[in-house]
This record gives sequence, C-alpha cells and structure tokens, in this order.
Amino acid sequence: MNFALAVRRITAYLIDIILLFVVLAPAATLVEWLLNLSPQTPRQVWIATVLSFSIPTWLYFLLSDHSTSGATLGKRLLQIRVTMTNGNRPSLKRSFARTAIKLLPWEMVHVFGFALADELNVAMQSAGLIAANILLFFYLAITFASRGRRSLHDLLVGTQVRLR
Repeated sequence: MNFALAVRRITAYLIDIILLFVVLAPAATLVEWLLNLSPQTPRQVWIATVLSFSIPTWLYFLLSDHSTSGATLGKRLLQIRVTMTNGNRPSLKRSFARTAIKLLPWEMVHVFGFALADELNVAMQSAGLIAANILLFFYLAITFASRGRRSLHDLLVGTQVRLR
C-alpha cells in the first residue's frame, strides 16, 4: 500500500501546529506580560489557553480549509488540499464541522487537563486524557486505512485530502 499521502498529510499537520506554536506562544506571553496577567489556577490556565491558542488555531484551520486554495500553510508546502468528495470547496459550515472534529482530541486534553482539573479526581481526569489519545489513534488509523485521503473528520463531513 502507498502511504505517501498519509505521511504528507500528517507532516502538514505537524508543520501547522509547530508554526502556530511558534507564533502564538510568544504572542500569548507578550499579552500576559503587557497586561500583567498570570494564570494561577487550572481554570485560569484553561481560559488563557482557549484565548491564546484554541481560538486562533480554530480560525486558522477553519479559514484555511474554506479558502479557495483549501490548504493551510503546511498543506500548501506539501502540495495537498481539502475538498469535498466531489472536488468542490467545502462550505464554511462544513469547514467548521471538520475543524471541530479534527481538534476534538486537542480540546479534550485542554478540558480534562485544565478546565475540569479542580472538579475531577485523578482517575476521571486520566480517563478523559486517555479517551483523547484513543480518539487520536482512531483518526490516525482511519487516515492510514484510506491511504491519506480521509480521516474521521473527513468521513463525517464529506471531505477528503488530495494532491493539488
């Protein structure tokens, strides 16, 4: 089996995450310093994470998938793009759903690791974090099973990733 598209797709995602972190981490640190903010509790850390990382990351993937190129910077570098299964550009609604499902494991880690940290015992917190990782495993398994064309978020919203 040829897994070249799956490897491209995963590499593109890693490039995007690294680029986002390189841009967003210093920006978040600067804003906290300028406003003299210092999140102390797990809930405050979660709120800061949502504002500094989650929202910008969601917008990046949502707008990139919906764009005429259908590609994030990582996808552009690796010459792949997101389309509907019929080849058309995904609507904003489908791009939002795709992004929400794609980033679900990431957000689960934030919620169980920070937002609910004070309310949950260690076993429940660990169960949520394990569930996020199991879900990520399914995303990867589906991606490889489809030879890179689709992952769970693509199957659920009718999109695919293809060469440009």
